[in-house]
Amino acid sequence: MVEDATGEVRFAVVLYGGVSLAIYMNGIAQELLRMVRGSSDLPDEDLTAGERIYRDLSRELAGPRGGRKRFVIDIISGTSAGGINGVALAKALVMGSADVDVLRRAWTEDADIGQLLNDRNISALGWRRTESLLDGRHMYDVLLRTIEGIQGNGTPLSEMVDLFVTATDLQGLQTPIHLTGARLDEKIHKTVFHFAYDGGRPGLGDFAPEYDGMLAFAARCTSSFPVAFPPMRFVDMPRAQQKPEYARFFRHDPDYQQRQFADGGYLDNRPFSHAIELIPFRPTTLPGERKLIFVDPFPAEKTAGSGPQAVDFLQNAKLAASTLPRTEAIRDDIRAITRINARLERLGALQARWAIDLNEIPKRGYPMDEPVKPDNLVVLDLADQVKKERYGRSYPLYHHLRVYDTTDSLNAIVARLADYTPESDQAQYLRQILRAWRDDHFSAYHKPGLQTESAFLSRYDIGFRLRRLSHLRARIDAKLDPDPEMAAPLESVLPLRDARRQVEVELAEMRRLVARRAEDAETLLTRDEIGALTARIAAEYGAAMQLTTLSQRYAKAREVYQDAAIRPLVDKALAQLGADMRTAFDQSSARIRAMLTRLNLTELEAVYDGFHWHDVTTYPFLEGTEAREHAEVQVFRISPADSALNPRPDKLAGIAVGAFGGFLNRDWREHDILWGRLDGAERIVAALMPHRPEADRRLWIDRLQDAILAEEYGPDAGRGRRLALLKSKLRDATIDDDAIENLAAGALGVTDAPALDLARFRSNYAEVKPSGPRPPEIAGWSSRSMAILSRMIGDLPNEGFLGLVNARAASGLRTGGVLVSRFTHFAMPGSYWRMLSERLLFLLLLAGIGLILLSLVVSAELARIGGVLILVSLGLWILLYALGRVLRGQAGLSQVLRWVLLAVALGLMVVGAATVANRLFG
Repeated sequence: MVEDATGEVRFAVVLYGGVSLAIYMNGIAQELLRMVRGSSDLPDEDLTAGERIYRDLSRELAGPRGGRKRFVIDIISGTSAGGINGVALAKALVMGSADVDVLRRAWTEDADIGQLLNDRNISALGWRRTESLLDGRHMYDVLLRTIEGIQGNGTPLSEMVDLFVTATDLQGLQTPIHLTGARLDEKIHKTVFHFAYDGGRPGLGDFAPEYDGMLAFAARCTSSFPVAFPPMRFVDMPRAQQKPEYARFFRHDPDYQQRQFADGGYLDNRPFSHAIELIPFRPTTLPGERKLIFVDPFPAEKTAGSGPQAVDFLQNAKLAASTLPRTEAIRDDIRAITRINARLERLGALQARWAIDLNEIPKRGYPMDEPVKPDNLVVLDLADQVKKERYGRSYPLYHHLRVYDTTDSLNAIVARLADYTPESDQAQYLRQILRAWRDDHFSAYHKPGLQTESAFLSRYDIGFRLRRLSHLRARIDAKLDPDPEMAAPLESVLPLRDARRQVEVELAEMRRLVARRAEDAETLLTRDEIGALTARIAAEYGAAMQLTTLSQRYAKAREVYQDAAIRPLVDKALAQLGADMRTAFDQSSARIRAMLTRLNLTELEAVYDGFHWHDVTTYPFLEGTEAREHAEVQVFRISPADSALNPRPDKLAGIAVGAFGGFLNRDWREHDILWGRLDGAERIVAALMPHRPEADRRLWIDRLQDAILAEEYGPDAGRGRRLALLKSKLRDATIDDDAIENLAAGALGVTDAPALDLARFRSNYAEVKPSGPRPPEIAGWSSRSMAILSRMIGDLPNEGFLGLVNARAASGLRTGGVLVSRFTHFAMPGSYWRMLSERLLFLLLLAGIGLILLSLVVSAELARIGGVLILVSLGLWILLYALGRVLRGQAGLSQVLRWVLLAVALGLMVVGAATVANRLFG
């Protein structure tokens, strides 16, 4: 039986794009999952050797309170290559998977360029255009098969998981922006697919098997790297996967089935915002910490401060066209976290000072007694509260702030029920209608026919309930950890732990009231009533939002609300919503009070009952912010440059060939996964132990990395991986003692060579990469790629890019592009046509020499013809040779230019020599 968790560290994970460095990120994702499993409720015997080290670390970090500290991932945001790994990690967490080996196998076995090239079914393409070098349909099938293969024990490893996967809508979704008295239509190209699991709801949420097709669609869209993969449409999925329930992922878009989605990295390669916006609403379920980890496979190089450099017009054009628009700074995202932390720090200081005030001021003769909350509060208006109940002159300000905040939170609930985002213009329009409803039913002061605003707050103010529960949780945490250096007595801790668990249950229930979905609307109105209400309100939306002032919009909203077809439905829906919320509030409060009484926590019961006056003091300070949770957010990076073992980013094989290198060689893919695990383990320890000495962290890092090497180079698959490193060392002529020892073991047939532990790896292999693909393989892939590119150019339609020029020019460009690609295909080293051409050129050269020899006995005219043949054959051979070296990556354009100039010079020399000979002897 595993010991109880007494603390918690919650992680939000942000995964950047990285093309084939997705394979490196897969190693990091594997290690993150091992971290979560190692600290979970699983028994020790169900853990791997590496996971048991994380279990030991979780016990170490629990400190004097004992037990263990849980490590939980509850928010994942990924784009492009990071999006694929994010999908797999999120589903593994929800399914309770033991590993993500199914994705590792997909990367190592299916992510091979030979299998991905888009020429597997040329005949099957029929009339369809060739749109990409790689096969997008095959990629979707691989992703779907992989996601379907992520299974587990059915016990989720986190109570809630939110996954955000970015994409780029190439057409853009036409969205109105309402200015003062005018409307603009703007195309929104940024897209995010949001998948959620909530343990408080039945089932596995958006990670249930019936949503595998949508998860694969999001993964395929976000990784549609330009030219490599084509954009993805909903109708491109197999028909069995085009499920109508997926429509909710494409908010209010009637054209979603035909819309083209491309790589999320076009506009959002560093998707922090989705995680940061959610962090304030995802608290710890135990006393603990909040971390944000971002995975950056392409860390920027540090540049020396040499001052501004001159920029010429070509550099300026390049910066404007491609470089700067794709450069995303994360400074603003980190500052958003810093602002949350600063607000929380100030709130903590304010509360500490207020506690001192409550103690010190009465000692100096001024009582700080707070008025008792009356039982009939809901029937009292503001004047009653200030005069009769002695609430004080500042109380009305607090009251009005709560009314406005409650209206906003209620509007957010209504907007979600109507399937709008709370920040949308449509939601702002709904707020004016909601305000009209509120003003027609409630008043701050007694008026005939109206209820008090206290009644409004009692039914709809969910913010107050969340703040009260958060405050109670903070006071429980303070009692659980009165002295970090000394464990509290167990008999005093156990009731507090029970109380905290119940508080978290109630907080989750309150948040579910906020996080309503469109399908929940049918608990308030019938489907026909929802349709009628939505249509009538939407019909007035455009006219209302084009009015000049807010007061005019509000007047229009009152007219809309008073419509005989609208008011009864609005009243019915909001009355039912208020009744449901008030019932939930009362039941939650009853459970909390009963629990505190049962556990004899009278001091905490007083804290809960007296929160109203604490809120009067602190709420005006918090109003308008999202600093709701009492936990600082710490930020950490995982990247190749953060490794102590080898901080060089080029240690990754996948960085080659414009970050497509990982697709070229299985040994390279295995190598990058290994480094992902090694770097991931190191940075995870750094994030978990930021305040510990480096020596302490190093002990845990070494243990984890030793376990990783033992697993990666173990008896099952390790021999092949170790052999790949050894071959690379031999090819580089770095035959050190370790290489000699391995060679000797192989020569003698010894199968148990010394284990590749961390010390041996650091000394002998940390700087070694496996050898890459062989030239014949490169030649074959290059030849196939150029053939595919030729078809892509030939299939370009007259509209689109070629539509920028007239039809004749478009035809010329297309023909020229096909000729260039065909010639490049022809010139590929190792291709059939290249080998045939070299033999023909050799025969042509021999024919030229033969004609020159024959001219000595037959006719001098033959010498001229022979010379021309020699010049042509040599010139073409030099051109093919130079182009072949460029395509192999063995020469640059400057070298090619030198070869061409040499050929021209040789030709001129031959022509000159022939001319002189003709003058002298002709």
